[in-house]
Amino acid sequence: MAPSTTNPNRPQCLPLLAIVGATGVGKNDLAQRVAEETNATLISVDSRKIYRGLDIGTAKPAPEVRRRFDYAMIDCVNPDEPFSAGRYARQARQIIAARRSTERPIILVGGTGFYLEALMQGLADLPDIDPALRAAIIAEAAQIGWEHLHEGLSRIDPAFAAAIHPADKTRILRGWEIYRQTGTPLSLLLAESPRQKLAEPIVAVWVDVPRPTLHARIEQRVQRMVQQGLFDEVAALLSRGFGPDSPGLATVGYQEVVVHLRDHIPAAETVRLIVRNTRLYAKRQLTWFRHRPYVTAVPIEDAVVQRVMELWSQRKTPRPSMS
Repeated sequence: MAPSTTNPNRPQCLPLLAIVGATGVGKNDLAQRVAEETNATLISVDSRKIYRGLDIGTAKPAPEVRRRFDYAMIDCVNPDEPFSAGRYARQARQIIAARRSTERPIILVGGTGFYLEALMQGLADLPDIDPALRAAIIAEAAQIGWEHLHEGLSRIDPAFAAAIHPADKTRILRGWEIYRQTGTPLSLLLAESPRQKLAEPIVAVWVDVPRPTLHARIEQRVQRMVQQGLFDEVAALLSRGFGPDSPGLATVGYQEVVVHLRDHIPAAETVRLIVRNTRLYAKRQLTWFRHRPYVTAVPIEDAVVQRVMELWSQRKTPRPSMS
């Protein structure tokens, strides 16, 4: 009898696959196409899809898609509940461990690089924050605005500020409270602190498209969301008692509509602002992923599914494109 061998391409032998990229680039569609070819399950890496009720503005997959791929890390909390990268990493690691006992491979998909890095690299042991200091920063934000605090954060911790949205109150607060309590930028503290890395091997691909193409896709995406009822979705969330300062609403698309409903900004101007701000957010995402050595750039093209599957099965992660 011939000796038994282990097929390295059996589903349970494949490493994790992460498909990442900027908003509107087409990563979710790509992930689903690869999942169809491999019978994989999906785990979201998106800091907004975790919120219940934020469906249109986050482009959540349809319920039938979520059932088909056993899509995890979606609709985890209500819009008024903070959700940290640490919480994401803990929950995602538990899901990965549970799914490794099945015959289906695992694909992570999303654009929140900070979540992916927390999952892969582990979490730093950060100090507890003085409640009085936290209250003082929140009071300061009420006076000058969170975007101004984000501008200041860009000067004292440019690496961390570049990775978050200027309206992301939760993470802006975290950046400032760590800096003011320790005197050390959060990004430096995270880099220097010992952490328990994810034991699972991972192949990460960054879906890349030319900038003009991405801009066109973003505009089409925003127009589609408006047609699907984005304005009504935001109004419904507010009517349910979720305030405009809720963590879930502190994101592009939702904030602009909140201002539209509150200040009667014309709808056309609101749409223009959403498009502009989404493009700016996509630019920050591109900057983040372009400078991550563990990510391979894969251009959107006819053979993209085959290319991703080749990288996955061969466990190759060459240097990302710097174009």
